Amino acid sequence: MKRTLITIITCAGVLCSTACKKFLDTTPTDFVSPANYYQNEEQVNAALTGVYDALGKSGTYGRYLWFEMDIADDSFYSLPSSVQDVALYNYSPADAKLLSTWTTLYQGINQANMLLDNIDKANMGQVAKDNARGQALFLRAYYYFILANNWGDVPLRLTATATVSETDFPKSSYRAVYAQVVSDMEKAADMVSVNTAYSYNSRVTKSVVWGMLARVNLKMAGAPMRDASRFAEARKWANKVMTDAPHSLNPDYKQVFKNMCAHIYDLKESIWEVEFNLKNGTQDEGGSVGVINGIGTTNPTVGYSYGAKRTTARYYNSFALGDLRRDWSISPYSYTSSTSSVQVPFTAAQIYNRFDAKWRREFEGNSTKFTNTSAINFPLLRYADVLLMFAEAENEVNGPTAAAYNAVNLVRERAYGVPLGLATATQADLATGFDKAAFREAVRRERSLELGYEGLRRFDLIRWSVFVPTMKAVANEITTGAGSTYSYGARSGQNVTDRDTLFAIPARELSVNPSMTQNKGF
Repeated sequence: MKRTLITIITCAGVLCSTACKKFLDTTPTDFVSPANYYQNEEQVNAALTGVYDALGKSGTYGRYLWFEMDIADDSFYSLPSSVQDVALYNYSPADAKLLSTWTTLYQGINQANMLLDNIDKANMGQVAKDNARGQALFLRAYYYFILANNWGDVPLRLTATATVSETDFPKSSYRAVYAQVVSDMEKAADMVSVNTAYSYNSRVTKSVVWGMLARVNLKMAGAPMRDASRFAEARKWANKVMTDAPHSLNPDYKQVFKNMCAHIYDLKESIWEVEFNLKNGTQDEGGSVGVINGIGTTNPTVGYSYGAKRTTARYYNSFALGDLRRDWSISPYSYTSSTSSVQVPFTAAQIYNRFDAKWRREFEGNSTKFTNTSAINFPLLRYADVLLMFAEAENEVNGPTAAAYNAVNLVRERAYGVPLGLATATQADLATGFDKAAFREAVRRERSLELGYEGLRRFDLIRWSVFVPTMKAVANEITTGAGSTYSYGARSGQNVTDRDTLFAIPARELSVNPSMTQNKGF
């Protein structure tokens, strides 16, 4: 039987021979053994391309991590005929989407391990070698971070799989996995380049590593680990992005996402993106940002969108009057017909009709807009997220200080169209006098408003230990308020139980790995 999953040795016989600026824009052109590879900088960079490649697959940010595997209180799965799916929290461990995500992540890890195992023999400058090593270390850590977030205890492999007969990989505890993640990321921080070394944001830089260390430590401070000492670490790393790197907010919220659609690299705001570049007019490197989500239409001029992710009334109504983010994140209009480009505003009563609309294909940079793929980039880390992570951690460590308030208010001022950093208080600013608990809730609410549909909501709700009750409450709201047309949107929340803070181990992994055990409840 052909063994795929964590035993795959995808890099063992398949390595691309040329590297390029944008990591998802390289195709292997010949095939050599690792024993004869990693001889020079060109080959190392080509192998590094393979490590990055896992980011853009359907199993990760090509689709599943921000769509089916991130259904939370801000959206519902807009497919009324579907009753069994990962997005509905009603699925079998044999689900192909889960298998795809699991396999893709371990492929990326094995690619990283092969590079790390072999890079020392490459004839190249030490600075370039350290930079490549640091990127591979970070990416391996990031892939393990995703695995631990979604599956808990997982096999922890730190050397490349040598043969297809290696199938016996026991789980390591999530604590051990997170410890390795932090260790690898901290090492990488000293090796990779500053973000100003590049004119694009698909590379791992110091800002990326520091920001992700803040995210990792916030997760470790929350469920299931609940290590409160990690708040100080999260604060430290977020503050490092704020003080040691040239980042700032784009003054126009909607422009952040227009830039991603058009391949305009806003290095100050958008710290790290997955690059989806449609090479030479083909669809080989395309993702599905704006295709699966987006404002539903079959019009080729606007850009085809299934419109498969719709908003909830809870999310729509959470935006205050004057918050400009609402009508960009959530579509304020539809089209007169599925083939028309004429916009028709929704009525006030039409809330569940509205789509996730952050990435609108009308702004897509490619002249040819394909039906099932797009060239729109997906954000993995924005400066606004860093500010909110800092505020959250600062509050937990020191209470609602002026620094914590300032970080949140910068995000809010942009949301209300106020010039950033205005010296005088405005209606956009948080009310003063919050205690720690009130400020905590304010930051949590702000994360929802600012970062909706960016693949972080389920992650946040789980680490705050509110995922299941929140989903149940939303299901009840949809059942009682959406009417018969959209009542099916309650299915995800109705199906959720405590087991769903993790996903099932893929059945195929259980079949080939004798040491693997299934997660509780599946």
